[in-house]
Amino acid sequence: MRFHLIDALRGVAAMWVVLFHAYEGGHIDNLVKIIPDYFTYVIFELGHSGVPIFFVISGFVIAHSITRDKVDGSYLAKFTIRRSIRLDPPYWGSIILVLAMAWLSAIVKNEAFEWPNIGSIIAHLFYAQAILEVPHINIIYWTLCLEIQFYLIFCLLIFLSQRLEKYYKNALITILVAAALISLLWPLQVMSENILAGLFLPYWHAFLLGVFAYLSWNNRLPRYFFYIYLLMIVVSSVIYQSDFSFFASLTALFVHEAANRGQITSGNYRSIQFLGVISYSLYLTHNPITGASYYTIYSIIGNSTEAQLLAFIVSTAASIIFAYLFWKLFESWSIKLSKKIFPR
Repeated sequence: MRFHLIDALRGVAAMWVVLFHAYEGGHIDNLVKIIPDYFTYVIFELGHSGVPIFFVISGFVIAHSITRDKVDGSYLAKFTIRRSIRLDPPYWGSIILVLAMAWLSAIVKNEAFEWPNIGSIIAHLFYAQAILEVPHINIIYWTLCLEIQFYLIFCLLIFLSQRLEKYYKNALITILVAAALISLLWPLQVMSENILAGLFLPYWHAFLLGVFAYLSWNNRLPRYFFYIYLLMIVVSSVIYQSDFSFFASLTALFVHEAANRGQITSGNYRSIQFLGVISYSLYLTHNPITGASYYTIYSIIGNSTEAQLLAFIVSTAASIIFAYLFWKLFESWSIKLSKKIFPR
C-alpha cells in the first residue's frame, strides 16, 4: 500500500524546511523586506514546522509497518538492520558532503578549518551526538537522532505489548495510554525540555500523534482516544504558544481524516510527490548546497534585492537538483537493498 498523500506531505515539509533555512541563515534579508509580513511569516519563519510534520508522518508509517507483524527478538534485529541499511548510506554520505563543503569554503575564504575529532565522527555515525552533547556537524542532524530513538522505542513497546497479550488482551492499549501520559509531560510543560537533553521525550507526542492516527484509522485504538490526545496537544500548543505542537496536531488530524475518507492512498500529487520521494536527500543536503549557492552568486553580482531574488531561485533549484542526484547515488539503492535483504 502506497500512501500518496504521505509522500506529498513529506515534500511539503522538506521544502518548508529549505525555505526556513534560507531565511534563518540571513541569505534573503533584503528580499523579505519587500514581502508582506504575513507571507514572510507563513512561508519562511514557520518553515521549522516541517519537522513536526516529519515526526507525525514517521509515527503513522512505522505504525503501519510494525503493528501488523509479530515482533520478537529476531524481528527487532532485522528491523534495526533494515532501517540502518535504509538510512545510514545517505546520512553518512551527507556527513562527507558537509565536511567537504566546509573545507572548500574555508579555502575559498582563506579561513582556518578544523576537522572534527574521531570521537565526534563516531558519535555521528551512530546518531549519538545529541545524547553525548557533541556539536552537530550539520544542525539538521538533531532530528535524525530523535527519529532513530522513536523507531527503537516504539518497536520495544510493540514487542512488550505482544508478550503481555498472552496474559492481558488489552496490553497494547494500556502501554500506549502509559506512553501518551508520559509524553504529555513536555507539551504541558510539567517537564522542561532541558531535562534529559538529547532524548526523544520532549518530541515524543508528535510521533505518537502519527501512531494513534494510524491505529485509530485501523480500529486498533478507540477513536475517541485519538481525539482526546489530539485535543490535549492542541490546548497545550495554544496555552504555551508552541508552533511545534500545533502543526503536529494539525498534521495528525489531516492525515487521520484523509485516511478515513480513503484519500490517503489516492490523489494526483506528482510534483509534490517527487519532492516527497527525495525528501530525505533534500533534507540532508540542502544546507551546504544553499550556502554555497548564495555565497557564489553574492560574490559575483553583489547582495542587492534583485540579486537575492535570483540567488533564492537558483539555490532552491540547485538544492532540488542536487538532492535528486544524491538520491540516485546514495538513497535509491539503499532502499532496494534494505528490501532485498529483509523483505516483508
